[in-house]
Amino acid sequence: MDGSAMYTVKQTVEKEKCEEKRKSSNTHRAILARGIRGFHEVSYEGGTDLHNRLLDCPKYEDHSCFIPIQNFTQVDLPQGYRDPDIVNFVQAQGELTVRVVSNVTSKARPDGYAFHDFKGQERPRYGTGFIQYLYRDDVRSNKPCPCPECKASGVVHKKWYKIKVRTATHVVFNKEESLGTYVELYFDGFEGSTVKRFYGESLAFGAIQGDWCDIRCVSHDIELCEHIKDVWGRWRWLETKINHKYEDRDEEDHRLVVVVSHPHGCHKQVSVGRWRQRHVVDRCRGWENCVYTYDAPTCPGSSGAPIWILGRMKWAGFFGRHPHSGRPEEEEGGESVNLSGVGLDKKSDEPRLR
Repeated sequence: MDGSAMYTVKQTVEKEKCEEKRKSSNTHRAILARGIRGFHEVSYEGGTDLHNRLLDCPKYEDHSCFIPIQNFTQVDLPQGYRDPDIVNFVQAQGELTVRVVSNVTSKARPDGYAFHDFKGQERPRYGTGFIQYLYRDDVRSNKPCPCPECKASGVVHKKWYKIKVRTATHVVFNKEESLGTYVELYFDGFEGSTVKRFYGESLAFGAIQGDWCDIRCVSHDIELCEHIKDVWGRWRWLETKINHKYEDRDEEDHRLVVVVSHPHGCHKQVSVGRWRQRHVVDRCRGWENCVYTYDAPTCPGSSGAPIWILGRMKWAGFFGRHPHSGRPEEEEGGESVNLSGVGLDKKSDEPRLR
C-alpha cells in the first residue's frame, strides 16, 4: 500500500471515529434527557429569597443571572429581541408557570432511577411546571370536585376545573405521586400577591424515555381558573404573533431561549440564553420529537420548567412543550450546558439520532 492510500485509509478511520464519537455524544445527551440517568434539578429545600441563601449551590454564580419575574423588562433581552411583545409573552408564561411540590416518592420508581433512594418516603420535593390547558370538567363528568379541600370539609362543589400541568417525569413519576402533589400559582414574591393551589389528581401522560409528564390537577376556584384561561389565550396569541414577526430571520438568529422556573423552590425567576444543539429523537407526521441543550441558567428546583425557544414552538400550548430536564455529565466546548426533556418541534431537515 503506497503512502497516499495509507493516508486515505487513516483519514477514513479518523472520520469514522469522529462520527461514532458524535453519535455517542448525541445519544448520551438524548438518554440523559429521557431521564434514565444524569444530573436532574429537583430541590429538597423550598424557600423565598434565592440571592441570600444556598451559598453552597454549585451553580451559585448563576444566581445573579436570575431575574425576578416582576422585574423582567426589555433590557434583560439580547439586542435584536428587545421587543415589548416578547416581554408580555414571558410575563404571561410566568403566570402559567407553577411551583410543583410533591410529597411522595413512589416505591414503583425503578432502582437506579432518579431519587430511588427515597422510595416510600414522604419528603417534599420541589420542581417547576407549566399549565398547558384547563377546562370545566363538571360539564363532562357530572361529578363533584374531588380536591382534598372538598373531601376534608365535606362541602360539595359542583363546578370545577381540570388543569393539565406539564413537568418532568423525574419530578412526578406516576399517579401515586400525583395524588401527593400540589402546584402553586403566584409564588412570585409580588407585594400583596396571594399564592393559590391546584391539587394533583392523576397522571394523564408520562414517560421515563422522554422525561416529560402531564399532571391532571383539580380546582373549584372558578374565578381563578377562568382568569388563567384568559391568560392562556393571551399567551397563545402573543406566541403566534412573535413567531410571525421573526419568521423571516435566518435560523441562526433563532437561538433565543427563555426559562421561567423556581430555582431552589424559591420565588419565580426568569433566565435568558441561547440554545446550543438540537437532537432529533423521532419524527411523527411532519413534526419532530427532539431535545435541546442551552446555556440559560437553571438550578435545583428548575426541573420541569418550560423552555421557550423562539420560532420553534407552534402547537399553541396543547402539548409538546419541552420541560427542563437537567444537565449532562459532559460539557460542550468546556462550558456547562443544560438539557431539555423531549418535546415536539416543527419539521426540519436534521438527521435523526441513532
